[in-house]
Amino acid sequence: MSKKWQVKEVDTCESTFNEARKQPAWTIVCARQQTRGRGRFNRAWFGNTGGLWATYNLPLEQNSGRHWGALPLLAGAAVIEALKSYNIAGLRLRWPNDVLVGRAKLAGILVERPAAGMASIGIGINMFNDIAQMQGVTSDPVTRMCELLPACPSVAKFRTLLGDVLAEMFDYFVESGLEGIMPMLEAAWGEPRPVVAITDTERITGYFAGIDFDGSPILRKADGSSIRVPGITINRLKELI
Repeated sequence: MSKKWQVKEVDTCESTFNEARKQPAWTIVCARQQTRGRGRFNRAWFGNTGGLWATYNLPLEQNSGRHWGALPLLAGAAVIEALKSYNIAGLRLRWPNDVLVGRAKLAGILVERPAAGMASIGIGINMFNDIAQMQGVTSDPVTRMCELLPACPSVAKFRTLLGDVLAEMFDYFVESGLEGIMPMLEAAWGEPRPVVAITDTERITGYFAGIDFDGSPILRKADGSSIRVPGITINRLKELI
């Protein structure tokens, strides 16, 4: 574990976000079980025993010039990087906060800002937890690490590895902005896929072609042109295949 991190473990809580608010930066709050975990737009997140349910608190410099809205992308890239050594086929990132294996969801990420000088990055990863109750309930099929790996690491071991990777990538981000981790992000998207970006006022279709400097997605149109869709306006980026 990086010397930067302190770990606070709880048995059961509503959400690790709630516990993390009470802690300083460079603290990981990890729960054995969450009873009211949440995703984007307050969607329910299953958090039963056996998964990694953790919130990583990171410091924010107010005048750094960094686009802190890109932190979900940074966290997603960190999860991908931490998993790379296990050679999971089909591992990829879906904008902005889902880690998939093929079409099945393995992990989700949510970032909140409980204080001006701190961001809380909530990461939920299906590892050994029972996912049967999720099948047919969530919008995506789901998978878990113990089904993908013949020798799946323990929750604590992977939490430590992920913390080290996240800290290293956060340092790159602070020093160089999103450009510092762009090579890892570009590799994490997988093959181009047709998508629709759904906002409050329109549906914009095209092939996902990467992201802009602030993390907003760029879609390639059928005529070869590209369009940047401001990330803050997107309710959902839905894959069409």
